[in-house]
Amino acid sequence: MKINLENFKSYTVNSVVILFSVILSFYIEGERELNEKSIYKNKLITDLINTINEDINQIDYIRSQVSETVKNYNSILNDIDSKNKNLSRADVMEKIVGDNIGISFFPQEGIFNQLISTGSFELIEKNELKSLLLEIYNHQNNRNYATSYQLDLFQIKFNERTYNNFRINSEYNYQDGEIYGKPVVKSYIFNENYYYSNEFYGLLAEGKVNGNNYLRLIDNIKENYIQSRIYAEYEINN
Repeated sequence: MKINLENFKSYTVNSVVILFSVILSFYIEGERELNEKSIYKNKLITDLINTINEDINQIDYIRSQVSETVKNYNSILNDIDSKNKNLSRADVMEKIVGDNIGISFFPQEGIFNQLISTGSFELIEKNELKSLLLEIYNHQNNRNYATSYQLDLFQIKFNERTYNNFRINSEYNYQDGEIYGKPVVKSYIFNENYYYSNEFYGLLAEGKVNGNNYLRLIDNIKENYIQSRIYAEYEINN
């Protein structure tokens, strides 16, 4: 059987051209899809930067409220130690009713979850950004929720004991305050025995410790947010 070399060469060349064209088309399509995914990834990271900014603002507000509560606890403790020489009874009641250590930070997780669910997270080139985001939205989030739950339980206990023992009647101004509004003392009966009791003193000391621990946690979260924002801006600009 004779093989026509010219036909064979032509067939081989055509096959190579077709194969190359197919490979090239796959490559071009792959690059196009990768570029689209990269653009979408950068869009999500831009959205993430915006939510980080909003969360930082929320942390700053939460911090100011918890810091004020810890300050009030400390003021009352000092007043008890001084045998009620620092604060009037009305001041004490105002601080008790105004205290809310149960105010919690609720991070916005939607954009991070989108990064994970769409596979965009794996396209992030800066490993430091990926590590920090996992730290924030997994480990620190879990710590935040657990600590917030404990603070809520403490606030319930604090309100129950103080409102009962000082027979506090308060009204709530929903328009005052950025998130939770502000309670206002309407009437009370000052219970001096309870004021100087070990139970009340311990309650205030416990609240101060809880508040300081939470301040440390949200400060760490904020620090990671700020660093993540730096990495995120680098990711989309380079």
